[in-house]
Amino acid sequence: MMSFLPYFSAETWTLLALLITLIVVYGYWPYGVFTKMGIPGPKPLPYFGTMLEYRKGFTNFDTECFQKYGRIWG
Repeated sequence: MMSFLPYFSAETWTLLALLITLIVVYGYWPYGVFTKMGIPGPKPLPYFGTMLEYRKGFTNFDTECFQKYGRIWG
């Protein structure tokens, strides 16, 4: 019977889990700065931030954030 997961040693699985954890943490880490400072703003996606919101246009995105969060937002 074939296994769906490849056979790796326990050390390899541990290192793989650690690598995935570090990649996820690295993706979220820089986006908590404004939250820690108490500055409101849109919730960013890991690695992309709010870049996908710019499809509406820079001016439209800034106007929406200004109306929603006030003069200071991040």
